[in-house]
Amino acid sequence: MKFGTEAIYSRGVGQPWKYEDGREVINESHLRASFVDYALVNNLDCFTGTAEFRGKEIKYDTRNHCWIYRNNHPVNFHTPSERHMPVEEEDTEQVEELLETTE
Repeated sequence: MKFGTEAIYSRGVGQPWKYEDGREVINESHLRASFVDYALVNNLDCFTGTAEFRGKEIKYDTRNHCWIYRNNHPVNFHTPSERHMPVEEEDTEQVEELLETTE
């Protein structure tokens, strides 16, 4: 995993994050801040790069530096429709998109 431009690692859940070259331990608050829009997600797991947004599982895409849903669609935290769309409407919209792609 990268922290900025530096390679970092952890030996497992609950273990500290360190720079690959063995330097200092990385403060968890700094690690959290490396995730774009980290303050807008819930249950952020820095080790796996997973979190939740509006009750849905999301994962951090390290290649594109953005959050994606399990269906690989990007999470857009900043549009009114994303923030205020009732869950039922969002689910209906996702089903409609799936049906369109299978036709």
